Amino acid sequence: MGWPSRVRRVAAVCSFALLGVACAASPAPSASAGPPGILLVEPGERVQAGPPTEELANVLSQMLVLAENHGDDLGYPWFDATTGELVLSVATPHGRDLITAAGITDAYRIRFVAHGAGLLQRIQDDATFLRTQGVPGAELIYSTVPDWRDNRAMIVISAPSQPLLDALTARYPADALAVQVDPAHAP
Repeated sequence: MGWPSRVRRVAAVCSFALLGVACAASPAPSASAGPPGILLVEPGERVQAGPPTEELANVLSQMLVLAENHGDDLGYPWFDATTGELVLSVATPHGRDLITAAGITDAYRIRFVAHGAGLLQRIQDDATFLRTQGVPGAELIYSTVPDWRDNRAMIVISAPSQPLLDALTARYPADALAVQVDPAHAP
């Protein structure tokens, strides 16, 4: 089972504060791709930048809670440091209504996404059990984290593994996955 939503929420708020210090800008999404649909993220590439103000961090946190509570309708919110806007991910027409009803007064834009935060969180949680299920290459999985920038579930692995990538795309929608190969996390 995954972390309780309250723990994930607290961790997200803390992450926003830390990332605000660590990231001056949010780079554009990586153009590299592995198997069709899987996004490859370079080691050290940031998938979330912290907002510059506490007010924006609070709004981003509220939008994350809204996405967790309506995981079929909303994807991950993201702060685009390049434009200074919140980017809110909508997976269904009801998701757009939820955003409108939230009454956000800060600058934001809406992007339409294929997958809601609920599915992406389930992928992250499930991927942590692939080793116990005997999935080839699953021992290389170091962590799973939300990729807010690209609205995907990011799986960090310590070395490339085509059998693992094949297993991931057999289990999950490829366009819901981001993979980061980071040898620094080798066992």
